[in-house]
Amino acid sequence: MDKISGGLENVRGFTFSAIKCGIRYSDRIDYSLILSDSLCNAVGVFTTNKITAAPVKLCRERINNKIKAILINSTNANACTGHEGLQNAKGLTEDIAKRIGVSPESVLMASTGIIGRQLPYEKMLSSHDELIANLDRNNGQAMARAIMTTDTIPKEVAASFTVNGEKFYIAGIAKGAGMIAPNMATLLSFILTDAPIEKNYLDYTFRKFIKKTFNSITIDGDMSTNDSAIILSPDFPSPFKEDQLADFEEALLFVLDSLAQLIVYDAEGATKSVKIRTIGAATDDDADKIARAVSQSLLVKTAIFGNDPNWGRIVCAAGYSGADINESTLSVYVEDIPLFVKGSPTEQDLKELESVLKRRNYTITIDVGLGNGESIMWTSDLSFDYVKINAEYST
Repeated sequence: MDKISGGLENVRGFTFSAIKCGIRYSDRIDYSLILSDSLCNAVGVFTTNKITAAPVKLCRERINNKIKAILINSTNANACTGHEGLQNAKGLTEDIAKRIGVSPESVLMASTGIIGRQLPYEKMLSSHDELIANLDRNNGQAMARAIMTTDTIPKEVAASFTVNGEKFYIAGIAKGAGMIAPNMATLLSFILTDAPIEKNYLDYTFRKFIKKTFNSITIDGDMSTNDSAIILSPDFPSPFKEDQLADFEEALLFVLDSLAQLIVYDAEGATKSVKIRTIGAATDDDADKIARAVSQSLLVKTAIFGNDPNWGRIVCAAGYSGADINESTLSVYVEDIPLFVKGSPTEQDLKELESVLKRRNYTITIDVGLGNGESIMWTSDLSFDYVKINAEYST
């Protein structure tokens, strides 16, 4: 596997369009389309929130079909919009399907933005001529920008990999900077590969790696109504056996992990991206509970923002996580600096500690001392700017 520059434009067999439709703002690229040259195997992982947006409902109905296109809008979530919202999503995808000559069941839709407002349906429908005319393989970065809301940077990652001596490509884009929580974070992400991967294997592998990546990041603990991560692979007979696909798996994990870390890096108002690593738990499940509790603790996140070595907040969060914990075996480290070892505080070199805590990235390790369970989460700090950004996010 090799990391390569750029994003979606690396993947053969797809074209992209991104235009200014004026869905909420007149000056933003906010409406986009991914079109495949061929029908594709598709796998989607969606929000576990019981309140789901219209496009999520539509995708769940269609994801098991062969997929040709994905229609995406930003600035309006089309969530909590009732029957009209669902009909709008269906109507827009039906019009795109007619224009590209496929069944509506082969067109997915994703939306992100403010909750509770109807899409400007007629305005969006009238922009479809421009959306189709603008399709081009080189519009990959424009796609990455078109799905942004409070993001400050476009998030795109690409890699190449080799199977049986033949080179293939995989790339992805994502959006997400706030309303990020475990169990799919709050995000839209679209992953494309030109390698023909058998559907069941694609499904298993994608879900496995989503758990390790997008399900292992948190910014503010809020779970969106619109979370969607979708992968497309051309629906050609796959010449590969599963034991030949290690390079594909490595590339897929690299793309997903890189996008997940970009989301935390670009968190609303964030100044830090910190790895929370739990080791020595009784089980992996217990390790996961501890890592999630610590990474979502507002007190831990504000301590990270303040460069404060407040290990007490970390220990406290571990204690209420629901995992099996024994205070006398519990230890906490920042990088390799011990703060709390087997139930007792340590003497700390404050200058050394301060230099680590001021970094943009570092690792907090919680060693439970009860077994071999491990887990990793990524979190951001919680700053004054986070409050300002979200206080000013107009409804």
